[in-house]
Amino acid sequence: MRIVWSEQSVRWFQNASRYTGFHRRLARLLLERVPRRDTLCDIGCGAGLVDFELAPKFDHVTCVDRVPQAVEAVKAQAEALNLDNLTAICQDGQVLTGQWGTVTALFHGGREELSRYYGLARDQLILVTHGSDKGTFGPARRRTAKHIHTALMRDWLEQLGMACDLEETVLEYGQPFPNLEDARAFLQAYAGPLEPEELEEYLRRNLLETGDVEFPYYLPNQKKIGIFTVRK
Repeated sequence: MRIVWSEQSVRWFQNASRYTGFHRRLARLLLERVPRRDTLCDIGCGAGLVDFELAPKFDHVTCVDRVPQAVEAVKAQAEALNLDNLTAICQDGQVLTGQWGTVTALFHGGREELSRYYGLARDQLILVTHGSDKGTFGPARRRTAKHIHTALMRDWLEQLGMACDLEETVLEYGQPFPNLEDARAFLQAYAGPLEPEELEEYLRRNLLETGDVEFPYYLPNQKKIGIFTVRK
């Protein structure tokens, strides 16, 4: 499924990132692949959560997304964090021009975009993919398809003759909730549509009570990812 960016979906991503540390851990893995940390461009940046972790390590970070709501969320958070070396622009990555030391595309892109993205990078193109072709939230028969996954990306890069390094790993990236209604809304958005009985049964079996005041409920998720590094 394609993410529908809104105030609610941005909040879900921000809460999950803060609660699990997913983007902080992912940023560490990405930094291992970038010896020269001058400029970075994240194409299809979404809420820009990994870029806020990376920005203090780079001279400048450019966040690109074609969805205005996502770009405005990045700008607001960058201002709140006083990141003066991060720029967010609303543009389709397929028509983007320029050059950066490192170009990243996380859970985004397709075979037709790879050559263009590669051309924008001076040193390396880093691609992060879903580990499998199905999501992990919701009952098995309701899980959404993932259109950018590790096996498919490996095939695309081979077809294009792009040599790469691949690391496959697993990071915790579940979803915390302030209340049960938020949990129900999340599942209907990312694994729905679910019948009421199906939804409640899934929550009964999988939702954890945390004892945390801010987020008393948590839906665990071990997220498998692939990290491809294509060097120039």
